[in-house]
Amino acid sequence: MIPRRDANAKTSVQRKGMSKRDIAGKVLGSSMLRSIGRLVGGRGIRILAYHRILDDDLTSFEFDSGVVSATSEAFYEQMRFVRENFDVISFRDLWQCEKDGRSWPAQGLIITFDDGYRDNYTNAFPILRDLKLPASIFLTTGHIGEEKLFWWDKAALCFKRSANQSILIPELSGEPINLTDKEARNIAIGRVLDWIKRVPDETKESFLAGLPERLGVVLESDIAFAMHLSWDEVRTMSEAGIEFGSHTITHPVLSNVGPERLKDELVLSKSAIERETGAPVLVFAYPVGRRGNFNDASIAAVKEAGYSFAVSYDEGLAYQQSAIDDRQPAISREQTNRFTLPRIHVEADHSASLFRANLTFSSLLVGA
Repeated sequence: MIPRRDANAKTSVQRKGMSKRDIAGKVLGSSMLRSIGRLVGGRGIRILAYHRILDDDLTSFEFDSGVVSATSEAFYEQMRFVRENFDVISFRDLWQCEKDGRSWPAQGLIITFDDGYRDNYTNAFPILRDLKLPASIFLTTGHIGEEKLFWWDKAALCFKRSANQSILIPELSGEPINLTDKEARNIAIGRVLDWIKRVPDETKESFLAGLPERLGVVLESDIAFAMHLSWDEVRTMSEAGIEFGSHTITHPVLSNVGPERLKDELVLSKSAIERETGAPVLVFAYPVGRRGNFNDASIAAVKEAGYSFAVSYDEGLAYQQSAIDDRQPAISREQTNRFTLPRIHVEADHSASLFRANLTFSSLLVGA
């Protein structure tokens, strides 16, 4: 699950139809500038961060649209671009490079997916398989093969289905929250999810348990049917070369849980994936993933649990170094924090040119 962008944070350029990043992407995404980008765009490992690949109409989408990264068509074009312009590797490849003391590919790139939605299997996997591209999927193991909503999807669904025109949520505000139209509901969803990320996990669970009743919504028992991967689907992809990592058991914000719960989320999810796939788990992805949503205790626990790498949701190049001087040696594991590796976000509203520019000029654009 991703940190939400501020729904109200729109510039005048965005309101006219193009964001500053879209304009930059249009300019920097040209083929000539992509060649220049190889020189000045920064050298390091680009780690792409996806969530869902869906073709649903997002204007009527009942769940959290913030975790939809691309349509199948857009994903296919993105993967074609990646295959033609980068050296796509896995974390195991990266681990082997470090183990052998070898440099990673100059244009190294890793494809990742968070959460474990079934569309990773139905929509993304066929494209990856056809293009012969490796990828890493981070599983929230308590949802694999289970029909239960992720907490952000449950919150979004309740607000979108409610017939209420407003709701008083004292935990957030002393004033009623407006629900009169789609935009107001999306703002309300964003406020609730931002609040959830800051409170103890027990508070989150209690709040969500009572949310349907507060909003006058009844959720069907099979509302999450076939929403998440099954272990059979995980094994099928694993046998085809897809790599799996952990995203905990229940997707808590790690800075909001105690040490025993933290250990269980890390250790038991890792062992479940290894048991089901027969393959070692090298990588962990922090839920929500911004620094602040995990802390030094979280990082220490990840190391203690036996992971070799961990990815955050902060933006940037992993193992970044200047691309100007190719004589520089590869950065060793001591020179970078392998347990807070940044990634490059892919979002449904990214144009093809912005996607290309984000990869080519990663050190300039990501986080802009």
